[in-house]
Order: sequence, then structure tokens, then C-alpha cells
Amino acid sequence: MANRESINEEWVMSRRNLNHGLSPLQTILESIGNPQNTYRCIHVAGTNGKGSTCNYLKDILVSQGYKVGMFTSPHLMTHRDRIRINDSYISEDAFHAYLMKYYDVIVEKQLGMFEIDTLIAFQWFFDEKVDYAIIETGLGGRLDSTNLIARPELCIITSIGFDHMAFLGTRIEQIAYEKAGIIQSYTRCLIGHLSEKARKVISYHAYRKHARVISLESYGIRNNGVLEYNHTEYSLSTIALYQFHNAALALKAAQLLGVAIQQKNVKEAVEHSQWRGRFETISKDPLIIIDGAHNEQGIRALCESMKQLPSPVTCVFSALKDKQVHEMAGLLKRNCETLIITEFQNERADTAEDLYVKDAIIEKDYKKAISKAKQINCNGSIVITGSLYFISIVRNLLIHSETFNENLQ
Repeated sequence: MANRESINEEWVMSRRNLNHGLSPLQTILESIGNPQNTYRCIHVAGTNGKGSTCNYLKDILVSQGYKVGMFTSPHLMTHRDRIRINDSYISEDAFHAYLMKYYDVIVEKQLGMFEIDTLIAFQWFFDEKVDYAIIETGLGGRLDSTNLIARPELCIITSIGFDHMAFLGTRIEQIAYEKAGIIQSYTRCLIGHLSEKARKVISYHAYRKHARVISLESYGIRNNGVLEYNHTEYSLSTIALYQFHNAALALKAAQLLGVAIQQKNVKEAVEHSQWRGRFETISKDPLIIIDGAHNEQGIRALCESMKQLPSPVTCVFSALKDKQVHEMAGLLKRNCETLIITEFQNERADTAEDLYVKDAIIEKDYKKAISKAKQINCNGSIVITGSLYFISIVRNLLIHSETFNENLQ
């Protein structure tokens, strides 16, 4: 057992999930008055698009004067950026204070990292008196640690594809069943554009819960990067095509929450909303874009957006072992001129050899891989993609390392 003096973010990140169900965290939350049931929650599940949809919705609600908590994962800059209110994540002092407050019960109940984060987020949002809390599931939905909200104001299921199949199942119907687990009795569930198989599973689950399923209407994407939704035009700060779906989903969610989405301040919120690590431009000369397309569905969406980039396109790719890595690498290879496969330090990360597809280049050192991409491609576009954990490391490197950036020039 660690002593209290050594308890910090790194200690939290070292805590493994024991897959012991919802009971331990549920018991703790009940003992402190179930703070998650004292404010209006929007619970968000899905294979892709969760973080972006949460962020668009957060910015829309903030534009209406609401104080909005947001819990997402994984983190991008610091572990604490998972837990936010409006545009600020929880401070180091506050995070540590909650760790100290709940240390004994965390150890007693053997809580893992995600359970600890969920506990702190729920309580911090209560203490700070948020109007809304937007809560993203970590994995699946039915057995996810966040699935302890008695009656969400709204549930959202953004998309359903193949991911985390060792935990969620190998068929779309099984994955949809797990995602649908966030639907509570007599609530509303907004769904994105899903396959007929997924839609049927969700509709049946909602029927049994006496819940209402609401589908996202069609929307248009104009050539000048404008989303046309509900007879209104919204400019987006990105050319990533998949973000138009996420923005439309957030607008529909806001509408269901009673927001008049045609307002000027809503349009401005959507236009200025940016979710870091998703088709994010890190450098313009050379053009370097990072994108956390961490599964096959995400890579397919990324490849569609890559078609708009200046040619030639060079991709740098690394992923986790539990993904459809060869399908992902193959998609990238077919949609770019050069694919460089690399690896990074993480116990779940795959090796460059295992990620390899024909005609790709292997460079195990990701720093050298990025430098090689620049050497190969002086005038086109460089896209660095794959695991969100990889993107977090790369983003930190490119933004905060002046020496490395000088070497890129």
C-alpha cells in the first residue's frame, strides 16, 4: 500500500481496473449521497465521436450561460483534463484534495483509475454546483463505471462500430446491446446515424425501459465547410467530415434540452468549438495534422477527410493491440502516398512489426518516424494518427519541444 505522501495523478494512473462490476463504486456514491443524481446529466456512449459531441454540446450550453461539467477520457495533456467545468480542468490541488478525502475507501474497495476519476468528477461537479454534467462512458455502457446515473436528462449514442471486442463482443448486435445499457427507464435517447442492426437493438432496449429513441435528422455539408442543419447554417472550424455529424448531434441534443439553436451565440459556439487531438492542425509549415482515429471506423472517417488535404499525404501510425490493426493500417496505406509505422511506450501498444502492412515503412522510434515523414514529404501533408495515447504523447512533443520543432523545419 502506498503512503499518503506519494498519492498523486501517477498513482491514480497506475491503478488497474479489476472488472469487479459497479457495486464498489455504487456503494461509495450511495454513502456520500449520490452526487451524480443532483444535477442534470447527459450520458454519452458510442464507438466514435463521443468526445467531440460532448465538447460541441458543452460549448453550446456554456453559450447559454450554463455552468457545465464534462467528464471524458482518455486525457490529452494531463490526467486531470478528463474532468472539466466549462473550459477549465480540475486543478492539481483540488484533484489531490479529493484523493486524500477518499483515499481509505479507494484502497478498501480497490478502485481502479477510471472508477477514481468517475468518483472525483461526480463529487466535484456537485461541489461546484454545475447546471449540467456531460458524462462520457469509458468503455461500452452497461457495465461502465459512469452508468450509475439514476435518470439522465438525455442519453446519446453517437455511433456503433467494432472496438473493444474482447469486452463488448464481436458482433454489432452485441456491441449495441452494451452501449444501450446507458438507457434508463422513462428517459430519452438520441442516436446518431447507425446501422439497421444497431438501431433495432437500441430500439428494443429502449422499449423495454419505456424510453424514447430520437434519431438525428439528415443534415447537409457544403463545400465551404458549412453545416446545414434544421434550415440553419453553421460554420465549423474544421474540414474533418466526421465532425459535421458530431456537431449536428450536439445541436439536436441542445434542442432537446430546450436551447433555441438558431441563436447567434449558438452559431458562434459551434464555429469556435475545437476538440484537441481530432484532425487538429499542429503545424502549418509543414502541414502536420494529428487525429486520434483509434479504431477501424475512425480510420475510415479520417481517410474521407484526408482527401481534402494537399498532396502528397504521408501518414505516421501506431495503435493498441486490441484493435483491428491490419485493417486500419491497410486503409491508411490505400489512402496516402507513404505510410510510416511506429510504436510507443505503453503496455497495451502494439509493436511496429505486428502493425506492418505491405509497402509500409517501419521506424520504431516515433520521434524519428515524424522526422522521416518531414524528410519524405516537404510540400504536402503529414497526418499522425492511431491510438489516443499515442496522439497525446505526440501532441505534447510537437507543441512543447522547441528543439524538436526546430529539427522539423
